[in-house]
Amino acid sequence: MTGAHITLLVEDFQGLVRATDPEQRYPALEQILVKGRSRQIESITANHLRLSLFGMDHRTSLPVAALSQLGEDSIGQPDIDYWLRADPVTMRADMAQVFLTSYGFADLDTDEQNAIVECVHQVLEAEGLKAGFSPLGYWSITLNEPLDFQFTALDQALGMDVAEALPGHAGARNWRRILNEIQIALHNCPVNIRRRNSGWQEVNSVWFWGGGYLPRPSQHNQVDVVYSSHPVTRGLAILHQCRLNTLEQAAPGRWAKGGHHWLVDWQPESRSAHLELDRLEQVVQGLQVEVQTAGSSLTLFDGRGRGWHFDRRTRLRFWKRTVPLTSALARS
Repeated sequence: MTGAHITLLVEDFQGLVRATDPEQRYPALEQILVKGRSRQIESITANHLRLSLFGMDHRTSLPVAALSQLGEDSIGQPDIDYWLRADPVTMRADMAQVFLTSYGFADLDTDEQNAIVECVHQVLEAEGLKAGFSPLGYWSITLNEPLDFQFTALDQALGMDVAEALPGHAGARNWRRILNEIQIALHNCPVNIRRRNSGWQEVNSVWFWGGGYLPRPSQHNQVDVVYSSHPVTRGLAILHQCRLNTLEQAAPGRWAKGGHHWLVDWQPESRSAHLELDRLEQVVQGLQVEVQTAGSSLTLFDGRGRGWHFDRRTRLRFWKRTVPLTSALARS
């Protein structure tokens, strides 16, 4: 009996493992790492990997904004418009450089987030830009004409000197000016003033990236069932007319029947590595049942394309004894 080929993408898998108790045991995950066979897909970032998993060529562009818009099923015309994303970020300066240190809203509460959103929206509106804010935490901007340059992908820019990460193209000068206006507005935002005076992390800029038109579906796609809450993956699933499920449906007894190639794009719900690995362990336990009873195969990938392949044969590699997850990761 031949089951499905299941791909499980855990974007920050290695970070989660390193952040948890070294002696905590996760039997299902440990089996994957200890007994699984090594796999590798060359990918710069997790979004590059997502396109690769659908058989798409990401070397020319990474149209994250348009795919995100399609994946959210929100207003606008993702199949017609040129889209650009702007994500909230934190930048820190030293004596000579400014670094992008994190993205997202960190520990800001809902009222603080709303104040930041309104502050940025006022600048974008004053610049004549059509922008909407996503419930997932970023701005979607529609442009009347495409950009003839690309911004550095957000997760690539993380940790970089902002001066090096920003495009040097002449057409980017106006966007650098808009970015500066946003930074000034956020510096003077009462939320950031309070947080700065308290020594707390600020959201003091945005990062433009992911510009592009919605791409055509790949002729090489093999994914036909998708479990995901990630907007890019959901957009790719809709683009390729896959059977799309929410990540909440990725639970024992709730898997979709049928389909030869499944993609489960796992996303964290909290900042606790321990709680998230507990959730992930439950998902993997359910997938291992599919391996054992339906003859399926499972490949776990992290966001950089490092993978471990697990099936009935690797499951029987009894001479490979499981060890705590941190040790298993170090040895694999």
